[in-house]
Amino acid sequence: MDNSNSVSLARELRELLQAALSHLRARLELAGLEGKDAFTRICGVLLLAVLAITLVLAGYFLLCLALVFGIARLLATEHAWIWIATLVGSMHLIAAWGILCGALGWLRKPMFASTIEEFRKDESWLKSTAVRQR
Repeated sequence: MDNSNSVSLARELRELLQAALSHLRARLELAGLEGKDAFTRICGVLLLAVLAITLVLAGYFLLCLALVFGIARLLATEHAWIWIATLVGSMHLIAAWGILCGALGWLRKPMFASTIEEFRKDESWLKSTAVRQR
């Protein structure tokens, strides 16, 4: 092997490495952008989960309070606010259910969809290239 072939091989290897690194950098930039989106969504889901838990606890407290005073009513003690507490507690629980359904909807949406699609395209291209070279 003469010197010009070694220089040519070294240059081609350097260009190949440079292209591979450039490709990897582009993919990591895309993953970074989608990572920011995923972080925002996860923070939103966590916020909604905390809100839902707060509403469930408030609803549970009010329903328990209504149960205690409801039993007192059965013992001939009348308080109109028992039914209001029951209604408010039920509304809290319904609101918590709605918030949790919304959070689950967010979690069902796939994350990093563009990055995964780009890697699939890369894989397909590599397979088609490998088939042609055989």
